[in-house]
Amino acid sequence: MSYISNDRNYTDSNESGVGATSERVGEVAVEPPTNEATNRDTASKMANLLEGLQFPATKEDIKNHINRKSPARGNRINDVFEAVQNNLEDGVRYNSVYAIERAAGLVEKKQ
Repeated sequence: MSYISNDRNYTDSNESGVGATSERVGEVAVEPPTNEATNRDTASKMANLLEGLQFPATKEDIKNHINRKSPARGNRINDVFEAVQNNLEDGVRYNSVYAIERAAGLVEKKQ
């Protein structure tokens, strides 16, 4: 029997992903965005997968959390796992999803 998440971000395309209907913070606050996703699909998947992760978290904590959270997603999360494996540093404690996504190269701070 496979596990199907009841998390609406996994099951409702209106809640996350490229076709999401929600607005970005800059659009809501009528301010320009301060960050830009370099890979919006992977950044969105990573944010969903990291929901519930306890911070601060090490690279190993993050990989374990992703593996526990996504058994039914199989190879559809390879891009997220690869970004963590190849870009996060061992021994560093990350304090937020944003810090993880910046370290993984999925989000850049605009100048």
